[in-house]
Amino acid sequence: VATANNETMTDRRATKQQLLLLTIGSILLCPANASLSSSILLPKSAVRHNKKLNRPPSFLQKNDLVQFPIEKCRGGALSKTNNNNDPEISKSSRDNKNPVKSIITIASILTIATLSYQNRTTLQTFFNREKFRTAILQTLNNIASKGHKGLFLYTIGFIFWECCGLPTSVVETAAAAAFGFKGGLIGSFVGKTCGSILAFTLGRTLLSNVVGEKMEENDVFGLVERGVQRHPVKSSLIVRYSPFPQLIKNFALSLTKPVTFPIFLLAICIHGFPFSLLWAALGNDSSMRLRASEMGESMAANVVLNSLLVFVTVFGFVVSPAITGWWLADLRNES
Repeated sequence: VATANNETMTDRRATKQQLLLLTIGSILLCPANASLSSSILLPKSAVRHNKKLNRPPSFLQKNDLVQFPIEKCRGGALSKTNNNNDPEISKSSRDNKNPVKSIITIASILTIATLSYQNRTTLQTFFNREKFRTAILQTLNNIASKGHKGLFLYTIGFIFWECCGLPTSVVETAAAAAFGFKGGLIGSFVGKTCGSILAFTLGRTLLSNVVGEKMEENDVFGLVERGVQRHPVKSSLIVRYSPFPQLIKNFALSLTKPVTFPIFLLAICIHGFPFSLLWAALGNDSSMRLRASEMGESMAANVVLNSLLVFVTVFGFVVSPAITGWWLADLRNES
């Protein structure tokens, strides 16, 4: 028995020495610029007593070979520096990225400068009051001359504009200035309503996974979802009148199951129609004043319209954020 134990100890000691010599020899023979993905392949026979040997955790056995990553050893010792923070690698990465970034920047500047030079006559009209007014009148007359066809094209385009969550007040005002109060109101309200419904449908069907992942990253959406589950109609109206971006208003409500299509349609009509009415009146009033000034006439101030604009400004900057904040705070307290 003693002889067998001595032979076993001798075998273990020989295996350890063999493994150590193979590792040191491979490291010394490894070139200094070895690839980070390089590795040392050791025969399985060198580690056949792997269950009894105290091996580093970086040794990995695959089939009949054992891999030891070379990038962790340099000069016979373990490397403690992170490869991502290697100065040479970082410098080479910056050298590769900087030229591309510089080329893109220079190309953008040259493109803007070229377009500005080619359209210098058009740009000069923005700094000349008379030319600017004449250009606006000409554009409005060209659009209005298209009649119902132009109004239909505007409505179709406005549907996708609203679906993308872009600002609508300026567009609705310009539409009323071109098509008149009635045409601008119909085109804007129909386009805005259909665009919101399209976004709501996409958020509930094709884009549900994408929208869901984005919304889950926001803590506010969890509060909105909780509020909608308790009071669907009330919460939908608060979200629509909130200072949230238009894109969030449409897609966030699409993920809340209690908000059905009738509830969403009711919310967008209650919220959207008064604003469409206001922007249509503002656009029509601006168009009439512009045409009157072209003929040398003047118009009295519209007190009602100006008062509504002041009310909407105060509501948008003060009342709406206050109501939304109070609603969210109440939901946090209840949770």
